Amino acid sequence: MRHWKLVLASGKRFSSGLSRTLGLGEAGANQGLGSSGAIIKTLFNKDSTTVTYTFAGNEQSVPRTVSFSNLFLRDASRSEKSIDPFSGQKLFRTGQLLTTPNSTIPQEVEVSGDKQSLHIKWGDGDSYEYPLEFLNRFSGHELEDAISTKHAPILWDQAQLKHNIGQLLAADFTSYMNESDTSTLHQTLINMRKFGISFIADFPKKEPAALLKGVAQRIGPIRQTFYGEVFDVINKPSAENIAYTNRALSLHQDLLYLDHAPGWQILHALKNSSSGSESGMNYFVDAFNAARFVRDTDADAYEALTQVPINYHYNRNDNRYYNSRPLIVEHEVNAENLAFSNYASLIKEVNYSPMFQAPFDFGIWEKPKGHELSTPSGKMTQRLLFKDFLRGLALFEKFINLPENQFRFKLPENTCVIFDNRRLLHARTAFTGERWLRGCYLDNDAVKSRLSYLEEKQRGC
Repeated sequence: MRHWKLVLASGKRFSSGLSRTLGLGEAGANQGLGSSGAIIKTLFNKDSTTVTYTFAGNEQSVPRTVSFSNLFLRDASRSEKSIDPFSGQKLFRTGQLLTTPNSTIPQEVEVSGDKQSLHIKWGDGDSYEYPLEFLNRFSGHELEDAISTKHAPILWDQAQLKHNIGQLLAADFTSYMNESDTSTLHQTLINMRKFGISFIADFPKKEPAALLKGVAQRIGPIRQTFYGEVFDVINKPSAENIAYTNRALSLHQDLLYLDHAPGWQILHALKNSSSGSESGMNYFVDAFNAARFVRDTDADAYEALTQVPINYHYNRNDNRYYNSRPLIVEHEVNAENLAFSNYASLIKEVNYSPMFQAPFDFGIWEKPKGHELSTPSGKMTQRLLFKDFLRGLALFEKFINLPENQFRFKLPENTCVIFDNRRLLHARTAFTGERWLRGCYLDNDAVKSRLSYLEEKQRGC
């Protein structure tokens, strides 16, 4: 028989048999709960600890009950016995807990007086208070809660982005770089998370390379590539990249031939006096929204876009880069992000860069009638999935090339745009005259890290 102990928010311990006589209904359970939520009760035995709580992010603060493995909780302890206080790194191995089973058995479990943490004393002498925020984070509902926050990705078309353009254009260089006030930096990162794009205006007119580096490093380390730490997008003869010409660039993403393509790109307009209203225009498309369109229109075609590899290469001078990736990559599927309303959190990245595309090597063989073929049968069956892929690609192309799905503008001088290289497609019209943009890349890890840090500061963690 499993032996349970029940701990109420008062911190007193009761047997499971007595708990049924306490009348712990909805009214009693929620008395005294703060606006940030609270732990209501907990049960524990030698294998698991079960917590019932409310949390501010939950819809209508409905109580949740989650049962955690005791090994998980002991392994997650951040006590000074378990974690070095300076580096924050673990001082023990998970494997040690497996060889000493008593270390994962709670000796005491108490709810704190303010109901915001759960104190557990373990069999190996370790003792730690697990914050309510920690318990909710690992409850299995983290995606559901993220969807309801202001940081959730918003799929956009031209009208949607223009509706939010005031927010996206609100940052200027001085406020963004202000070390004592991170509000503009924080809002820029939120824009980047929600829309995949944001702008910073009013750059000073001196030391442009240093200014660009400063903007990037305000977020995190610059991603070095074979183009260098920073690069100039300018018309030049015998260019090694079509971007360094005055030709039109079709919608694409950068450096998909690398194992780890950069997550973000920053472009700072130094000169943009190209003549004509349509000359040298930048434009962007939300490829996540294009993927949604394919999914809603033809489910089989969408599935093929997540499976058929597209090959990318860069062969110029002494560089020989090659990579294969599907057009659409999803996060691990779960019940929450399979829902239509949560599609923005299902998709992880898009891979689309026609100008750097190498020949296909999947599904390229056909089966003519009346002929014996030496092509392996496994290769022959690929052609069916490839046909689905081609339908999906045609739908994707249809969506991204509709003007109502494109956001077009001429980047003003002394302004920069920051955009998600794994979500947005970017392009440029042909131009005459002078046009000089300076760019650099950031990894998505740096963007996520900086936003998480600023969120912690805002919460006072």
